[in-house]
Amino acid sequence: MPSPLGSLSARDVLDIGLVTFLVYQAYMLVVGTRAVNVVRGILVFAGVWVAAQLLGLTTLSYLLGRAGTVGLFALIVLFQPELRGALERVGRPRGREASGGAALQDLARALERLAERKTGALIAIERRTPLGEYADTGVRLDAVVSVPFLEALFARNAPLHDGGVIVQGPRVVAAGCLFPLQAGDGTYRRYGTRHRAAIGLSELTDAVVLIASEERGSMRIALGGRLGPDLNGTELREQLRTLVYDQPDSPPARRKGEAPPDSDEVLPPERA
Repeated sequence: MPSPLGSLSARDVLDIGLVTFLVYQAYMLVVGTRAVNVVRGILVFAGVWVAAQLLGLTTLSYLLGRAGTVGLFALIVLFQPELRGALERVGRPRGREASGGAALQDLARALERLAERKTGALIAIERRTPLGEYADTGVRLDAVVSVPFLEALFARNAPLHDGGVIVQGPRVVAAGCLFPLQAGDGTYRRYGTRHRAAIGLSELTDAVVLIASEERGSMRIALGGRLGPDLNGTELREQLRTLVYDQPDSPPARRKGEAPPDSDEVLPPERA
């Protein structure tokens, strides 16, 4: 008896390979974002719909079919920023690591200089989750990341000093943005507004959020809803390279012997 695989042609293998590749790429676009939960919900909905058809449940099948048609258009409208961001990432040229590396160096140096002068700063680096909805709360820009430009944005009494800056690759896309404050569970209640805004954004997205404290002159990274330890310039550069290029989902680790967030010194409220 011939094997079923014997009937497969080279064209069939190519077809299966391409479909598998496209499904994998679609999964990589949504994994780690809020859209992944929607995808899971769609899969559950589709499973119930198929089961209803197989069991001959005509009324339920009809209702689910109609709801699916309406829901598809609703999802397109609801997730328009995410879809636009996904298409931008698909069409974005590869091999930008060199320019991205230079941008990270400028980001680290700018944060160092701001921290030395005790000038508060809040910078979000976009990774997989699009930050378009938060960029829309500020002033849209399209500028190359540079140390003087970032220093000018956060200079005291500058028009865009209050709020956050959003960086996408080697470019600053928005400034003066409003970030959501960290949920009031009490973990970081001792921190000022700037720190809680950084933690809040990192809770809802996978962005790497940099903070320079105007009270202590320290530099920190917020990721995954957690605030990392104080960093020096070398540590900041190393973590940025790891977090932006390798994109791990775990937040920065606390150094050995460092006090937990609850026992940190009380920080007066900072402007976001």
